[in-house]
Amino acid sequence: MVKYFSKYRLYVIAGIIFLGVVSIFGYSKLSNPIDESFDAPGRNWNSPKKVEDYFIQNLRMTPQEAQEIRSKPGVDGTVDLRISNNTTLDALVSNLAYYGFIRDEKSFRYALEHTKDVTSGENAISVGKTRTIDKNAEYRISEDMDAWQIADILLNRPSGHFAFDEYNYFFMP
Repeated sequence: MVKYFSKYRLYVIAGIIFLGVVSIFGYSKLSNPIDESFDAPGRNWNSPKKVEDYFIQNLRMTPQEAQEIRSKPGVDGTVDLRISNNTTLDALVSNLAYYGFIRDEKSFRYALEHTKDVTSGENAISVGKTRTIDKNAEYRISEDMDAWQIADILLNRPSGHFAFDEYNYFFMP
């Protein structure tokens, strides 16, 4: 009887260890976003609104002007993303998803948290413990950039800074 109990106990311990290893492996695989969610959405990505809608509603452009504005020389299909003093990380990420610049909010946050930040800012949005996105800054982005490219631009490459934003626009052509 004692030998049977010992064998049974050994199987139970081996089973628990096996389940633990499988659980840890499964959790690590499920906690990281899938690669496709980092891809560039492109202009045809199905999002609630497009940046052209923003131009029409907030900048009072005509639909034709809003469609043509990003094809002008020197613009290269990008728009100016303006981070004001009141912008939060949650607002930034949700607006980028809402207007079709990123595919998945969770994946984009992952990209922000795992992209090297070589600049530091005092007046900035904190991303994790050591990364920052400058406030009162402008960034040139497009839907043809993947999550890693946009994260790198936001963390490291503002195209300019502004002292005062009279109209508080989020996007500019």
